[in-house]
Amino acid sequence: MTQERLAGRPADSARPQDVALYGAMLGFMNQRLAYVDEMLARPPRNRVELEACALQVRMTLEHIVLSTLVTNRPAAATIVAAFAKKKASEVHGLIKRINSRYWPIPFDWSGPEDSNGGTWTMVEPSEPYLREEEWGRAYGYCSRLLHATNPYEYLTTTESRSESHRAHIGQLKEYSHKIERLLKNHQIYLSEVDCSLICAIPEDPTVPPDVDVWIRQAK
Repeated sequence: MTQERLAGRPADSARPQDVALYGAMLGFMNQRLAYVDEMLARPPRNRVELEACALQVRMTLEHIVLSTLVTNRPAAATIVAAFAKKKASEVHGLIKRINSRYWPIPFDWSGPEDSNGGTWTMVEPSEPYLREEEWGRAYGYCSRLLHATNPYEYLTTTESRSESHRAHIGQLKEYSHKIERLLKNHQIYLSEVDCSLICAIPEDPTVPPDVDVWIRQAK
């Protein structure tokens, strides 16, 4: 994975408070997904509990696109307002115009082949992770669950509703696990700064994520 300097920006423009805020947002996302995993493992007994999981997944998806704007508060306010009024595709287009490199870059660490020492490298994860082109589909899916005409329909049981209920549980599990893998180890470029962050989220949601500023000059 390469990192390039943005012309005209200072290398140390990521303020400590911005880095800390990004780390805090990662922590919130990790806690939301831990709640979803716990709820889906029970599993949800009815549509109300299912919607509680969908809400947490959708809020995590919102935080993914908002988190890189911790260095650009006016832009963050614009995106928050857009979520209330615009379609997911329009929000996606807006965030791309504000920060074209907003999407996390997931990776695994690969050790050197030489046992006597060498350089660790970043490689693409082998496990499925949420890709940028899936964001709108995942967000729309969660929104449709939350905007059901009758949220209590699953309090009565029929075979067709039970099958649909199980299918929703499976889909939410898939999205949750893909987001967790996306964020487990990732590199991210904040808006309007000249460095990237290298982030690691521990499995324990009570442990704060590790966020390091990584600056590399363009060759």
